Amino acid sequence: MSSRPSPRPGERGQASVEFAAIVALVLVVLTGAAWAAARFSGAGVVNGVHSGIRRAICVAGGDECADFHERQPCTVAVDEDQSSKGVSIAFWRLGKDRTVTVERRSDGSVAVTAYDDVDGGAGLSIGARFGSGRSTKGDRGSSGRPGVRVQRDEGGPVAIEGRLRGGWGRTWELPPGADVAGFVSRLKAKERVRVPDVDRIRLGASGAISASGEVEHVGSASAGGRLALAGEGTRDRRTGRITASLAISASAAADVAGPLGLKLGGAVALEPSATLVLDRDRRPRELRLFGSLADRKGSRRRDVQLRIDLTRPAVRDGVDFVLGGLLTGRVGQVREVAGVLARWATEEGWVDQREYGTASETDGFDHEIALGLKLGLRDQDTHRSERLLRARSKPPGGLWEDRGDCVPRG
Repeated sequence: MSSRPSPRPGERGQASVEFAAIVALVLVVLTGAAWAAARFSGAGVVNGVHSGIRRAICVAGGDECADFHERQPCTVAVDEDQSSKGVSIAFWRLGKDRTVTVERRSDGSVAVTAYDDVDGGAGLSIGARFGSGRSTKGDRGSSGRPGVRVQRDEGGPVAIEGRLRGGWGRTWELPPGADVAGFVSRLKAKERVRVPDVDRIRLGASGAISASGEVEHVGSASAGGRLALAGEGTRDRRTGRITASLAISASAAADVAGPLGLKLGGAVALEPSATLVLDRDRRPRELRLFGSLADRKGSRRRDVQLRIDLTRPAVRDGVDFVLGGLLTGRVGQVREVAGVLARWATEEGWVDQREYGTASETDGFDHEIALGLKLGLRDQDTHRSERLLRARSKPPGGLWEDRGDCVPRG
């Protein structure tokens, strides 16, 4: 596939982090194509037989890929509560958030995640931001009470800022029928609960430079740049599995989509990410590419995930080629890599598509005034919710199938 030498073991881990963001952007091609091409059909029996055969081949060959060919439950509802506090003084901005998320799945199980994040930044800007009261937005079927919020943003001609964010979290897996409300209540009250099933840590960095003004004989002009990356690592205490993820913010994804020839309409915001799954012996098991397309009104979001089994030798060799092609940055090679990913989506990978109705409600205040130096204060509570509206999947080498087990039909 490629004449270049294979990377040494130590280089592969480093390359995995470096290429993750670029790989995630390639997923945009698959996102649009897969959603447009999907067709509902009576494919359940065909897919069941097909996946059963693949699992049997894995078992007979002594491989560890059997669990990959089992259909996973859908996340049918998400409720998230976030408490955010922060202060801006002079050049500095400091903040702290606590987030509790409840994810309900189609098999009746529930995942509860608690995250504590801190962030800090420094910069100069001119402008003002004032927000007080309660506001809601998004899907009417998911939103809470209507509210009244006074919001005003006055941007300035210059802004230079860099921010770092980090956090640690825990996830508890609860079986069907568990007292979820009682567990969440104890967690929010910071009472003692059982040992978590998954440990989490995440880091993020962002930077922005912008300038605008009047230029003689030209009129108004503006220039700027922005970058935002976020990474997360998890360790499952039960299985020993480790995941490493890298995500790009919607604003940064739009900025770098141009070199890949991607068109992101003004009505949607793209947030791509890539995740590498390792077993307890640190051997690669899965590569997950994820793309999320959300409308600007905050009422709908479409998710597409491609899962690739890295235990298959042919796929492992292909990953080396994908790494080399993407790291060069040459347009021709990136297109060739996109073709490989598209083939994997058809022949080797699980493709899961979900559509959610989303809503959020914010209550509190967020004020800041900046004349070079800053002075501001933030104390807000936000509730976000998601409800699954539509789901479909395509197993490796199989057919598109409506996930009626996730979303009951009419």
